[in-house]
Amino acid sequence: MDQEHFRNEFSQAFYRSLEEGKIEVTALPAAQLQALARACSDAVFATLHSLEDGADRPVSGGQEEVLWVGKSWLTLGVRFELTSQRLRIYRGVFSRSLHEIDLIHVREATFTQHLGERLANIGDVTLVTTNAEHPEVKLENVKDPSHVRELIRTAYLAEQKRRGLRYRDEV
Repeated sequence: MDQEHFRNEFSQAFYRSLEEGKIEVTALPAAQLQALARACSDAVFATLHSLEDGADRPVSGGQEEVLWVGKSWLTLGVRFELTSQRLRIYRGVFSRSLHEIDLIHVREATFTQHLGERLANIGDVTLVTTNAEHPEVKLENVKDPSHVRELIRTAYLAEQKRRGLRYRDEV
């Protein structure tokens, strides 16, 4: 969506929200209210654009390298970053939270797609981990989930090998 189209959609939603909430803005002349709506839409557009481009991606140090950056295609403000040592899940548009999974804790990666998702080539990637607090972590609505699953699998096997770790299945 281009910026002008976003401005129009935002402005319509802004004025609709004021109307539905029965909010009267009489302290500002109409031109200033329109300028305020435009400034807000531009700020939101710039924020979403920077999230999409990964402009706020943290700098990885040492041997850690970014292997993949993706986003949830049906959820606003969810971004994923796979490095050679961990998986980061960023949530939020205006506020931000981060969930990190060290790849040495990943035991298995699977993906699922229903028919509609297969048509759009999106799906969910599920990781089974050894973390007691988060035994399963789901990356929802990622583009090309089979490729992402394979990237994660390759990365966690490489990280476990690099650290000399092997898991034994308990019988």
